[in-house]
Amino acid sequence: MKVSNALTAVNADLIGTADARRELVTPALLIDEDALNANLSRMQALCRQAGIALRPHAKAHKCPEIARRQLAAGAVGICVATLGEAECFASAGIDDILCTSTFATEGAFRRAVRLKAQGVKLACVVDHPAVASRLGALAQASQVTLDVLIDVDMGRHRAGVASPRQAAALTTTIEATPGLRLAGLQGYAGHLSHCWEARERQRQAALAAATLGAVKRAVEQASGQAIEWVTGGSTGALLQEIDGPYTELQCGSYALMDTEYDAVDPDGTGTPLFVPSLFMATAVISANHAGSVTTDGGDKRLASKYAMAPRIVRGAPAGSEYRATSDEHGQITLATGQTLALGSLVEVQVPHCDPTINLYDQLHVVKGETLTAIWPIQARGR
Repeated sequence: MKVSNALTAVNADLIGTADARRELVTPALLIDEDALNANLSRMQALCRQAGIALRPHAKAHKCPEIARRQLAAGAVGICVATLGEAECFASAGIDDILCTSTFATEGAFRRAVRLKAQGVKLACVVDHPAVASRLGALAQASQVTLDVLIDVDMGRHRAGVASPRQAAALTTTIEATPGLRLAGLQGYAGHLSHCWEARERQRQAALAAATLGAVKRAVEQASGQAIEWVTGGSTGALLQEIDGPYTELQCGSYALMDTEYDAVDPDGTGTPLFVPSLFMATAVISANHAGSVTTDGGDKRLASKYAMAPRIVRGAPAGSEYRATSDEHGQITLATGQTLALGSLVEVQVPHCDPTINLYDQLHVVKGETLTAIWPIQARGR
């Protein structure tokens, strides 16, 4: 039976226990509360100093409790990747939401309009006149006006208008469509987020800014109004994007961090801007071979995009290495002469936070050795 309530979670009886971190039933996903709070505070301070708004991307954590903390720290709202996530966060009382992915089916149009009609402050992105026309017709029929942003292709050819001319034509359609209001532009330059070297990322960020600037000028000319909401940006390219052309950043992974983002050099110093707060706890379940042990944390519990391995942070001898070896199992390779006892708990920093989060039902919140709470990952699978 799928766990839906944190109080019925398998580790719930350990909440408040001083040494719970070493007693968890594994595999379990952990959040270090102090590290999380430090990341939220630092990101908000950086945005405040730059005079830019922060709308964190909740697809990274899929957890309403973390979103509430981001809003309490000063975020203006949240981003989501899907309408399912929007519905989930709205039902949790978070109602200033930007859906950053385009959609084009009748069912999706109805869901967006229904959320708006329920009083959610929802904005969506569009990249084609046909989508704008149909979405506007349904919004008008429901007697609501939906804010839309023109999505701009920043080079990945995934979605977004491909040229200033296309942007101008879409602007004309939106302006002529009852039920829609042109609210701004989205330009997510995702190719910058894992551009490893700072100087090359700066060069590519300048090209991306020029692309977005050309589209902005075309939209303003076509609409006859200034565009004041320009949203985009990522954790990996934060320092290259925080000074413009954005008025709002969508960074999400900064709250959690992973080995992939740790490999991105933010400013030429090689030092990450944020600290890891997300870890997988796994247990040694077999130790019959010299030089290695087997754990219960395999491919079904970890996700990676750039073939980077989890990083052991706790519970194993120095120099040990971790890799997932099958669906249910991981392997820790030990240096000559090292051992690790059966039942030992080991913690690893995950390779890619977003899809790893989506593999779990709960986050185990730890403060030191104490388990302080279990937060449901309510938007998992949404």
